[in-house]
This record gives sequence, structure tokens and C-alpha cells, in this order.
Amino acid sequence: MTLTAHRHPVVITALFILALGVVVLPATAQQTAADIERLAAKIDTELMATCCYAQQVSVHPSAAAQEAKADIRRRLKAGETERQILAAYVAQYGKHVLAVPPAEGFDISLYVMPFILLIGGFAVVVLLARRFAHRSPVAVAGAAGLTPDVNQRLDDELRDLD
Repeated sequence: MTLTAHRHPVVITALFILALGVVVLPATAQQTAADIERLAAKIDTELMATCCYAQQVSVHPSAAAQEAKADIRRRLKAGETERQILAAYVAQYGKHVLAVPPAEGFDISLYVMPFILLIGGFAVVVLLARRFAHRSPVAVAGAAGLTPDVNQRLDDELRDLD
């Protein structure tokens, strides 16, 4: 079979696309592997090691953490999403497997309470500062156990020492 002039550009285009596919597909596979590893590393920081719940999977040296790392990568290669993987771990181990609890239900207090305590502490400091700023010197001396007579006598004795 011979190629005619009008089919020749089609063949060249097809060969170009085929050659491009041979070059691009391995690069896409490598990029996907890098993306999987990047996402797996992120998930490693979001889960606690199930042996003791003391450290994240990303830094814990236990066999349980290593198994979790391998499982996460296997799940990602199988096509599971980050949300599906985290949901599977929560279903199996409970919410305490998450390094950061979700902001829902009672756990939302973990996010709100620091601000409430900060604002409350600031209010207490302001109220105490106002209270002490408005006290008269006689009231302050009286609160310290010094009456005006005793205070005058102390001033006289200190003046005599000079």
C-alpha cells in the first residue's frame, strides 16, 4: 500500500501524537507518583499512630506507624481520596485517631474556648486596673493597715532620719 499525498499529513500527525504519547505518559505517571507521595505525606501528618496516640504517623517510629504509612499509600494508589482514607481510619479507630479534631459538635469548643478565655482574661485585667486606678491614697493606706495617723507618724519619723 502506498501513501497518497493527501493522506500523508494524517499519517505524520498520527505518528506525532503517538510519539508524544510515548514521551508524555511516563512523565504523567511520575508526576502522579510524586502527587501521591505528597498527598500521603500530608495524610501522615493528619493521623495519630494507633499504637499509643502520642505522635503523628509522620514522625512516630513504631511499626504501627509504618503500617499506616504503607496502607495510606496503597489506598491512594487504589484511587481513594484523602477524605475517604481519613473516614476509614475514623470508622476503624474513632475520632481520636485524627491529629486535629473536626470542628463539629462538642469538639468545636476546642477552637472557640481559647478566644473566650483570652477575652475573659483581658476583661478581668481591665476591671482590676480600673478598680485600683480609682482608689484614693487614704483607701490604699487603709487597706494596707495604715490609718492616717500612723501614716503621718511614719512620714515624720522618716523626715527625722534625713
